[in-house]
Amino acid sequence: MNAFRRLCVQPLQLLLLLRLAVCVEEEGTAEVGDDDADGGGVKHQEGPYFLHERLNLNVSVQLGSTAYLHCRIAGLKDQSVSWYRKKGDEIHLITFGFQTYHNDDRFALTFEQPSDWRLRIRYVQRRDEGSYQCQVSTHPPLIRSIHLQVVEAAIKILDERGEVLTEKVYRAGSTIELQCHVADVPTATSLQVAWYHGTHRLNYDDSRGGVSVKTELRGSVARSWLRVSNAVRQDSGTYYCNVTHLAATSVTIHVVSDEYPAAIQRGCRATSWRGFTLLACLATSLLHVICCCCCCCCSPPHR
Repeated sequence: MNAFRRLCVQPLQLLLLLRLAVCVEEEGTAEVGDDDADGGGVKHQEGPYFLHERLNLNVSVQLGSTAYLHCRIAGLKDQSVSWYRKKGDEIHLITFGFQTYHNDDRFALTFEQPSDWRLRIRYVQRRDEGSYQCQVSTHPPLIRSIHLQVVEAAIKILDERGEVLTEKVYRAGSTIELQCHVADVPTATSLQVAWYHGTHRLNYDDSRGGVSVKTELRGSVARSWLRVSNAVRQDSGTYYCNVTHLAATSVTIHVVSDEYPAAIQRGCRATSWRGFTLLACLATSLLHVICCCCCCCCSPPHR
């Protein structure tokens, strides 16, 4: 009888263990499904919670641009959402609910459906850099901190040899080649690099023809190349490289004919010869005056 019981109990234990394993597997699968449904890798829970745990908590924006600090919250009932600025041990209220309590009208809450309590800062300045907190009025409060970094792009125009340009002379019929180099570009910036000749924007489909523009962005560095083929006198003037209407630099281009530099050189030689003649005359006159003075001083007095 004991042997028979042992034979019956062992299969029953195996069935219970198998059922437990299936339940554990089903529970784990359900949790993964809930996380994916949230789209942010967070579990369903009672009360408010932050969505998108992988949200970037370090935001870099360009000086003078508009910054958006995102705070996505689910499960809000009667709780309120606030934004604070943290400076050392001090905390300053910016917004509470939909109201703004900051004395700087550049700051405002711009709620975006369905759950983003985002803080907008227009015309970002250096002093705006620092730590910001999004808080939910639970007990204890839910807090998400975001660090804002303000950067200023360094921009310069280079020639085909990579040398920094402020002014350059091209011969008529040659190709104007300029490179705009932009460093410290914020990764969150929607970057646009534009070339202008005076107030006229240059594009590959420019009515002049022979204009090509190529731009690339790699990490925090942007480069844009401008080529203007078969240059003529009308292509002379100031060329601007403009970055998203926030930073710009310029170079002055002169397009001259083959005869023009020679004329300049002849003019320079003539001017130099006239200057040398005038200088020789002045030196001779000065020497004559000195000699006269010496003669007067050395002559014995008349008695």
